[in-house]
Amino acid sequence: MRRHNDYEIIDRIQEGDEDALALLLHQYRHFMAKKIHKFNLAYDFDNLFQECLIILHRSAMRFDASFNKTFTRFLEMNIERYFISHIATLKRRKETTMHYLNDIAERNHCLREASAYYSLHVAEIEKVLTPFEYRVYTLRELKNYGIDAIVEKESADIKSVYNALHRAKAKIKAYFSD
Repeated sequence: MRRHNDYEIIDRIQEGDEDALALLLHQYRHFMAKKIHKFNLAYDFDNLFQECLIILHRSAMRFDASFNKTFTRFLEMNIERYFISHIATLKRRKETTMHYLNDIAERNHCLREASAYYSLHVAEIEKVLTPFEYRVYTLRELKNYGIDAIVEKESADIKSVYNALHRAKAKIKAYFSD
């Protein structure tokens, strides 16, 4: 398949050719998907890909070759600026945590008892760990709580939670490797 010249395609788009827009989309679809993943926004891929399509069209309509920049860099700049402002908006709304936790919940295998031996495994872990380590480990690894939620629930400082989690993992690894 022949790769078309971006400048020719953009001229056709600016003249109103819908087929040229489809051709440009075909050329840049992987680029836009890569940018979504680069910003760790894959949990909302479909919505952001639609936004990228709008940005692609706007960029093609506004592109001016007289600035001695390539269309790829112009599109990249526009997409990255959108993603930066999108992330800032999400942080302000605190929706990032919700999306991230939902994404983990959909993909994690520890949300339910995977086998009949699950309760035995948890009982073995409880024997190896201190009560605090056990609570932190089960909240983080088995129930998928965030670190901030564990800190709040346990009324401990963040460093203690991270240290307990690290110790718990090391003890469990050593116990089961023997």
